[in-house]
Amino acid sequence: MSSLIPSGKNRMFTFHSRHRSMSISLRITLLSWLIAMVTLFIFVLVTIPQQKKIFLQSTESKANSVAVSLHDAAAGAAVNEDFASVVSAAQSMLEGDPEVEFLVVTKNDGFSLVIEQSGWRAVPKADAYWLPKNRESISVIEVVPLHGRRVFHYAQPFDYSNIQWGWIHVGLSLNLYDQSVATLYRNTILLALACIIFSLIVSLMYARQMVRPILHLRQIVRQIADGDFSIRVEKYRNDELGSLAESVNIMTEALHRRDRILESVRFAAQYFMRSSQWEDAIDEVLSKIGQAAEVHRAYVFENHTDDAGRLCCSLRDEWVVQGKNPQLSNPDFQNIPYIDSGFGRWSAMLSSNELLFGSISEMDPAEKNILELQGIRSLIVIPIFVVGEWWGFLGLDDFVQNRIWSDAEKDSLRAAADMLGATIARQRVQAALLEAKTTLEQRVQERTHELQTQVSAKEKALSDLAEAQSSLLEASRAAGMAEVATGVIHNVGNVLNSVNVSCTLLMDKLRQSHIDKVSKVADLMGEPEGGLARFLTDDPRGRQIPVYLSSLANALIEEQQLMLKETESLHSRIEHIKEIVTMQQSYGSVFGINETIHAKQLMEDALNLNTGALARHGITVQRQYETMQPIIVDKHSVLQILINLINNAKYACNSDSGTYEKIITLRLLKHGTDRIRMQVADNGVGILPENITRIFQHGFTTRKSGHGFGLHSGALVARNIGGSLTVFSDGPGLGATFTLELPCQPGERTWTPT
Repeated sequence: MSSLIPSGKNRMFTFHSRHRSMSISLRITLLSWLIAMVTLFIFVLVTIPQQKKIFLQSTESKANSVAVSLHDAAAGAAVNEDFASVVSAAQSMLEGDPEVEFLVVTKNDGFSLVIEQSGWRAVPKADAYWLPKNRESISVIEVVPLHGRRVFHYAQPFDYSNIQWGWIHVGLSLNLYDQSVATLYRNTILLALACIIFSLIVSLMYARQMVRPILHLRQIVRQIADGDFSIRVEKYRNDELGSLAESVNIMTEALHRRDRILESVRFAAQYFMRSSQWEDAIDEVLSKIGQAAEVHRAYVFENHTDDAGRLCCSLRDEWVVQGKNPQLSNPDFQNIPYIDSGFGRWSAMLSSNELLFGSISEMDPAEKNILELQGIRSLIVIPIFVVGEWWGFLGLDDFVQNRIWSDAEKDSLRAAADMLGATIARQRVQAALLEAKTTLEQRVQERTHELQTQVSAKEKALSDLAEAQSSLLEASRAAGMAEVATGVIHNVGNVLNSVNVSCTLLMDKLRQSHIDKVSKVADLMGEPEGGLARFLTDDPRGRQIPVYLSSLANALIEEQQLMLKETESLHSRIEHIKEIVTMQQSYGSVFGINETIHAKQLMEDALNLNTGALARHGITVQRQYETMQPIIVDKHSVLQILINLINNAKYACNSDSGTYEKIITLRLLKHGTDRIRMQVADNGVGILPENITRIFQHGFTTRKSGHGFGLHSGALVARNIGGSLTVFSDGPGLGATFTLELPCQPGERTWTPT
């Protein structure tokens, strides 16, 4: 059902906020007050400069009126240089307006008339301050040079009949201007203080008005948290707080419904525990759950298979609200195949222990057509499992609204379904126990007979086991002896090959010996005619006898030395066989004796024992020895390993490896400060990669005539003397290198038989 939402992991939205000690009311108050303060500050910054500008414009207008009046009254007199008339007109103006501090009339040549409240004076040559360069009106508040005090200075060009005669300067007192500015600042400050206080009061009232619903909502939420689900928030606003109040009511209703569902689950648990059969209690349980969830129908379907092997479900129990038609007796609700009826997705999801919930309008057409005929608007379906097996499902239908199921409701309903599954499983176990109880005596008798039979069989098995154990012990002992014997035979066999070579050489020399020539000479000298002296001096054959005897003596001496050398070599090999046998016999009690010896001598001794075989096969031996101190080691154990490695290298080179020259390389290498490596490398057939890890296993060999004991025994011996035996090969046809790593000083050794 593509439109249904399977239950999965719950989504959780977490709101993170910093802890603040300030209340919301105080924060709203401060924010509102701050906005009012910023607005007031901007108003003051704009208003005060504007008012000061108006004051300056008024003062400038007054100064301009005075200058124009003086210009009109004294223009002609000044041009005619009737300065008395000019002074008289100026003094009349000063007397009429005390705010006028001074009047200065300056000609272009610097001559100036300065008229003040205290009198007047003529300045023959005024400085450049009184003759501005630009002939434009000037107004500024400053300290003028002639008076040394701060005034409003207004300067206007003095022109008459298009003649640029000079300048008229008017100085007005700043008392009225300063008073106006001071009054402006005072009034502004008072107004600002009043606004601050008023805005603070209004902000507090506004904040209290805003927070009152929140505080009321908090009180209601606390009551809900204490378990009072009957309380509701009155919605009297259409803003965000109204939406919040509505959300709280929805949450309260969901919690109330969840609480009722949980109560129904508790009721179901108790009712199921008191009932001997779950079928007797399911009607009351469904009624309780349906009423608690405020749905219109609650039901239980059980799974089964029909004659065709299809998975089907049938309605087992049902509860419906009053006024709705029950479907328990409806045959259409029995033996419903999931897949053929269009509910295959239900089977897949419910068997995976997933919930199905949602609106019918969002379902697949096949499902929608079937469910809408029953008047269902929305539903929720919870699988029921019995001992891990999908048994059926619990469903709830809403006929009125497209309901949204909360996580709490889904969890509570799942708990009810699990409770039903556990009850069915428990009653199955109880039924099985009752059945077992009724047949217990018969089963006890049958079991007693079985036990008697088993006891007899056990006694026989123990007897057979004791015999088998004895046989296994004997076989194990024989196998251990056989493995030791195999190692002895293999090691002795390597030396016997050299012994055989030496014996063959001795036999060949004996067959080819010149000793029979001595008997022939003796026959000639036995009874010669005319006597031995005459034979040796006169007979041609006799005269050759001394020379012949001399050459025969040299040949016999050379033959004797060669046979003596081979005899000594044969004796050495026999001694080595004796030592090998002695060493292998000592494995059952003690290890070999450690000796101080040069590694080079060990390598050369092993080589000497294989010299004849190597020479016969045309194999060249190369030596790469590093100089090193003597080592303390079990000489014969190491010699046994090296002889076997050299012998194997000989066979590897003698095989069809495709190499023109057969070479065995012997190496002595230092490894760290306390270990050495003895390597035997060849350019023979090489080793397959898959055989690298198997080559030291007991019985593994790649030679047709091999038995797989030499390398296995060598690896065990190397480990027992504190060393290791490893192999490396680049692959078939690229030769192999065997490395025997040994400690320079003997360590603790433990013999581990295999």
